[in-house]
Amino acid sequence: MAEPRSESANPGPHGDRRTAAIRRVLWQVLLLNLLVAVAKLVYGNVTGAISMLADGLHSLMDSSSNIVGLVGTAVAARPPDPGHPYGHRKFEVISALGIVFLLGLACYEILSNSLTRLFEGGTPIVTPLSYVIMLLTMAVNGGVSVYEQRRGRALASVILVADSLHTRSDLFASMAVLIGLTGSRLGVAWLDPVAAIVVVLLIARVGYRIVVASLDVLADARVFHPEEIAATAMEVPGVIDCHDVRSRGLPDHVHVDFHLTVAPDTPTRTSHAIAHQVVDLIQERFPGVRDVTPHVEPPEDEEAGAAGAPPAEAP
Repeated sequence: MAEPRSESANPGPHGDRRTAAIRRVLWQVLLLNLLVAVAKLVYGNVTGAISMLADGLHSLMDSSSNIVGLVGTAVAARPPDPGHPYGHRKFEVISALGIVFLLGLACYEILSNSLTRLFEGGTPIVTPLSYVIMLLTMAVNGGVSVYEQRRGRALASVILVADSLHTRSDLFASMAVLIGLTGSRLGVAWLDPVAAIVVVLLIARVGYRIVVASLDVLADARVFHPEEIAATAMEVPGVIDCHDVRSRGLPDHVHVDFHLTVAPDTPTRTSHAIAHQVVDLIQERFPGVRDVTPHVEPPEDEEAGAAGAPPAEAP
């Protein structure tokens, strides 16, 4: 019976390039978010538009999430060590949950300002420049969200995809500000707080999606259907069966293990060669698979026969 074999891909320079690319995107987005936040905060303070000030604070929270992402990717890039033999990639997911926390703060902030405006009243000064600033910042946020999401998918980065959703929530908040400003200008002041409450619900929905995706990774939810891995393994000559397939991890950093049944009387050296072929084929078919651990065993009837066979009689 062949011993289990583990095959791990060496991250090498590719992992370093990926991390550098993710951090480059986060720095670019951070600078843009700060620019948007300053524009909203300054003009909101000048005109007394509470909704614009709140939206500016929301943009600052976007910047904070970028910082969380930069810290998270720095930790996640550390190589495996004796205390973390599977690496540190889950810290990237923990950072994504940190973004959800910031989304929660944004919801509380917007909701508080909305209720204050709804019950206490108040009308901001609305000028054409108010619309120009909001439309420009919305264009920036929309472009940033699309760019960050595309780069996140290309780099298989949970942190970039999560942060792009956060940036998109700021776009929704800006739309609510536009509605509120228009309502104030037309004398319908209650439109401002009601629109903001709708934004809170949209942000909460985004946060829920991030939490579900992050908890799946932290709870080691399966990444691939066992049938997909088993069918691939069965293509290798000498494999009779593949069962007990398990997979876990991030989309680009998946760990897979399973049991392989080989033909009876297969020599140990041949069993290892078969296992190597299975590992190579799985990593070729599933690019995100980083580590494969097959356990090679003979057919069950042979194991049972060997265990229950009577001892050989002495000559």
